[in-house]
Amino acid sequence: MAEFFRTELRGLLRTTAARSSLFIVLAILSGCSTFRPVELPPAPPPELPPVIEPAPEPPPEPVAEPAPEPEPELPPSPPQNIKPRIAVVRSDGTPAYIEVSEALGKHLDNHKVYDLSDRGLPARDAFADIAASDAAAVVAIGLPAARAARRFATVPVVLAQVFNLHESDLVSDDVRAVAVLPPMSLQIEAWQSLDPTLRNVGAILGPGHEDLIAEAEAAMLDRGIKFHHAIAESDRETLYLFNRLVRDIDGFILFPDNRILSRSVLTEMMSYASRHRVQVAVFNAPLLELGAAFSAGAVGSDIAAQIAAVLDRTISGQWSEIPPLTPLTEIDFRANAVILQRLGLEAPVSALTGTLADAQ
Repeated sequence: MAEFFRTELRGLLRTTAARSSLFIVLAILSGCSTFRPVELPPAPPPELPPVIEPAPEPPPEPVAEPAPEPEPELPPSPPQNIKPRIAVVRSDGTPAYIEVSEALGKHLDNHKVYDLSDRGLPARDAFADIAASDAAAVVAIGLPAARAARRFATVPVVLAQVFNLHESDLVSDDVRAVAVLPPMSLQIEAWQSLDPTLRNVGAILGPGHEDLIAEAEAAMLDRGIKFHHAIAESDRETLYLFNRLVRDIDGFILFPDNRILSRSVLTEMMSYASRHRVQVAVFNAPLLELGAAFSAGAVGSDIAAQIAAVLDRTISGQWSEIPPLTPLTEIDFRANAVILQRLGLEAPVSALTGTLADAQ
């Protein structure tokens, strides 16, 4: 009987276990039908490599518009000729005086030339005629004409071709002058083009040329040249001083001071300079034949132009503003090729003959 009950109990347990299992399965299936799956957020899209934009091409540089061409400079209009009557008084028929008077005539509309070397025309009579002609001014060319104008002229006077202006007090309240020599700076510049080694230059002058000495000294100092100068009272003293000076210089300026020069002394000086291989600079081209290395003379047309400028200011009422001495602006430079060759120098072609102008 006990066995029977054990058997029944086992069966009952099996049945219960089976039902429990079925219930669990149904419960699970039922749960699966009631629960919703968890919605996950969408995965981010895969990161793409950065797109590297090509650097923009630089904008083209603006094309500059061509600058307008400057309008061509018109040549300066020639100065008007001087209208009032001008009296031109020459000392004589020296070619240099004639050259200046003829060049001056191109600046004058109304003028008359008086030549004091004409025996039929004494200076007093010439200036009486000038006074009667209502001339506005007198131009005196050369020392004798300057002296006559200083004595007889009744209108303003402009002097030209006179070296010793301080003689007889030629320059006064009623007299102005134009330089007889070209600028020293131009001469020294041209000289150094012939001989860059030039270092010591001498000169001998008569009294009364302090301004010229100062100009020469300044021009040489600017170019590294020492200026040795002396003052003489006669031609024999000039020769004595030159013989002492020549040992210390390699160049000598022969100023046209007729008070301290004579033909014989000049010849001796040139010979002594040649023996000592000293270059001599002169202001008169014919002196090249005596052995000068070069001449540095004034230009006739330049002298005439400066005279005309002074006359123009005179007529315009500016007489008191005109300086006692008006400088020149050009130089007529002529080299002596034979002498330069003897000295071991070579002249540039442009230096054999030519006109140079002041840069100022």
